[in-house]
Amino acid sequence: MVVIGAGIVGAACARELALAGFDVLVLDRGRPAGGSTSHGEGNILVSDKGPGAELALAQLSARLWPQLVAEFEPRAAAATEFDPKGSIVVATTEAGAAALLAFAGTQAAAGVRTERLDADP
Repeated sequence: MVVIGAGIVGAACARELALAGFDVLVLDRGRPAGGSTSHGEGNILVSDKGPGAELALAQLSARLWPQLVAEFEPRAAAATEFDPKGSIVVATTEAGAAALLAFAGTQAAAGVRTERLDADP
């Protein structure tokens, strides 16, 4: 089996094929994770996703990533970064704040932890 692309998607596909018993060859025109994967800054971002397939995939990825890294050999695990963190989305107008609060409500209903921060200390 040949997988074209050694980014996170290609690597994940190759891993699952290998676990299923296939002999796998991964090809890439550059270095592993050197294309789109390297430009994602290692983030598994949920703050910009409304309920639906993309948010569900991001949530699943955030749950599975630490489990996957735990399966790596020690050297590979040490070279893997995962720093779960949140994000802050800022509104500069009342209308923008209302829209963000509504969006945060839909995210909270989908299982995303949300918290309202005010400018007041």
